[in-house]
Amino acid sequence: MSTPPPPPPDSAPSGAAPIPASPPTPQVTSQASATPPDAPASVPTASSSNVQVFRPADASSKPEEPDASFYEPTISDVQDYHSMILGRSKQLNEAPLLTAKHRDAERAAAEKRKAEKWPNATIRVKFSDGTQIQSVFPSSSAIQPVYAFVRESLSPDAATKPFTFYQPPRTTFPERPVPQPPVPKHINPAMRSRVVQSHNGPQRGPNAAGIQGGSGGKESLSELELVPQSVLLVRWEDAAMNSSDYPAPLKDELRAKAAPLPPPAVKEAPEPVKKLTRKAGEVKMPKWLQKGLLKKK
Repeated sequence: MSTPPPPPPDSAPSGAAPIPASPPTPQVTSQASATPPDAPASVPTASSSNVQVFRPADASSKPEEPDASFYEPTISDVQDYHSMILGRSKQLNEAPLLTAKHRDAERAAAEKRKAEKWPNATIRVKFSDGTQIQSVFPSSSAIQPVYAFVRESLSPDAATKPFTFYQPPRTTFPERPVPQPPVPKHINPAMRSRVVQSHNGPQRGPNAAGIQGGSGGKESLSELELVPQSVLLVRWEDAAMNSSDYPAPLKDELRAKAAPLPPPAVKEAPEPVKKLTRKAGEVKMPKWLQKGLLKKK
């Protein structure tokens, strides 16, 4: 009589609960996480929510010119100006002598306080026809992101044309460092002591004797004195685009969202100071003489 073969080792006997299968071992891959690392703040684009476009101001909406009496200084104006001059003179004369290290430390501390007070800068770019486009940038940002933002807001035909930011009367903010001419080698040693004005490099266009507000490097908007808000004008290398009749070459979607320029904030005028007027030829009588005349009466 033959005996039945034994059951296989991994088969359960009849009536017993089946052995649960072990869960599959997870495969560890070397793929990087899909979460990107922290990236710096992106440059504002034409589709950003904080971008605003303003139409040119109408002639009827322009404020009226003040009369001639507005430009006449009052006694309070003279007193304020005198106090300002005295305070500045006192600060310069009584300030301690500082080394270059201490001056750099004070300058860095002042920049830090300015950055904490104004973390963002509102930059408004104005074209020749009066159209303005506005956006917000970090105060620590350089001038290059402002150029990139304006170039991204232009039409395809105008985006490739070079331009430069400037502020009246002759301060330019170049995008890239301006090449300096080679220094000539003079034979006479006395010629080497010539003093060359700083920030007076060669400029393209009619504004050849302008002042550079920046070297086109990594100066921040705070270092360029463009915070908390500033207006930059556009000067094209094509002279025809600088005409007031030339429309701003913006994209159609930006033109559609253009709004009227908000009126400037009106400051409350200080109370006028009463001026003491005298008649011509009238001389004020001294008090001691008045007392003597009253006693005689």
